Amino acid sequence: MIKYSNFSPFLLLWIASIVQKCLCSSIINPSKVKTVSWKPRAFVYEGFLTEDECNHLISLAKSELKRSAVADNESGKSTLSEVRTSSGMFIPKSKV
Repeated sequence: MIKYSNFSPFLLLWIASIVQKCLCSSIINPSKVKTVSWKPRAFVYEGFLTEDECNHLISLAKSELKRSAVADNESGKSTLSEVRTSSGMFIPKSKV
């Protein structure tokens, strides 16, 4: 069994966003989708990825995680903030 607490919130939300986009597909079984939150919308699809697939994505992401920034109110440029403490990254399709 995969422990979701071992994943970064970003990774879980990324997976949930994929599930949400795929719900209309006949391949996705809606009975396996659990709602985590409606605001913001977040879902967990049990069995969507195998443990090996999850570990692969985590290994790709760990070395690339960067502290998330916020937009500066005056300049609009990205800046670090004590308020936002999350980290994130994007995995190019070519690496998956």
